[in-house]
Amino acid sequence: MKEFSIKIVKKQDINDAVLVKGVPGVGSISHITVDYLINKLNAELICKIYSDYLPNIVLIKEDSSIEPPHYAVYFKKVGNKKIVFVKNNYPPTSEYYSFKTNNYLADFVKKNKIKQVITIAGIAYKELPDKITLHGAVTDQKLKKGLEKMGLIFDGNKSVGLIIGSAGLLLDKCAEKKIPGFCLLVSTWAHPNYFGIKESKKAISFLSEYLKFKVDLSDLNKEIRRINKEIKKVEQNKEQLERAEFNKSRYIG
Repeated sequence: MKEFSIKIVKKQDINDAVLVKGVPGVGSISHITVDYLINKLNAELICKIYSDYLPNIVLIKEDSSIEPPHYAVYFKKVGNKKIVFVKNNYPPTSEYYSFKTNNYLADFVKKNKIKQVITIAGIAYKELPDKITLHGAVTDQKLKKGLEKMGLIFDGNKSVGLIIGSAGLLLDKCAEKKIPGFCLLVSTWAHPNYFGIKESKKAISFLSEYLKFKVDLSDLNKEIRRINKEIKKVEQNKEQLERAEFNKSRYIG
């Protein structure tokens, strides 16, 4: 079993970079935020990470060729600051696979001497919150003071008691390797068909200030419509995968 492999697209020195990871989640905030920033900043695709722990499907591309699910890694240098974006539309399908992939990603972070990791997640409310709030959870207490000055709320576990999935797991695995990081937690509605457009805008604005880059949000609604189409396609593919899993006793392949 070949657990992981990397396809280098373009070599870049990502030493001392800040990594921002985006994955599907509540309100699609993480996905929308990272996808939008990759496009608006014209970040370059530098490598793809493949794994046998990702879903057993292949994706059909626009040119009718196929490709397995993977982590796509992008790079952008803004002034003197290096930023690495990691996105994946098809996360691992079990807790064990999630541990394996996030442990590997933490090794990738350590090997490339990335200095900090940021993940993004939604705080799921049963009803649409009246006000969008940004909260934080850190792996290094030294980060709190600066983040609080920028408006992040740190109220212990009063607003949210846990972070599910890779948004928390990657931070923990990186912390084990002495790499600090924090999760940007955004209040949103837990409805499965809700896309957190305003919430994503709030997250983008925060990251642009924290990472000191400028991004034009005037076409955000148009760009998010494009991203939403991509997300819906992902969801349709996931439904097909779930049906295949349900009927696998009748499937030979």
